[in-house]
Amino acid sequence: MSKAKVDQTTCIGCGTCSALCPSVFYMKDDGKADVKPDADYSPCDIQEAIDSCPVTAISKVEE
Repeated sequence: MSKAKVDQTTCIGCGTCSALCPSVFYMKDDGKADVKPDADYSPCDIQEAIDSCPVTAISKVEE
């Protein structure tokens, strides 16, 4: 199963991923996005979030 990963160094905190996939991504207190520990991937397509990230901070990882 593919899961998402957010590169914290690259992320600029635009919020696009959390707007597109709120069941997977959230905005941390430091203003950057991250993957929820209990992320539910079923209701969204993470590829859309990957493709929409303006700084390509999101990638897929296989688990």
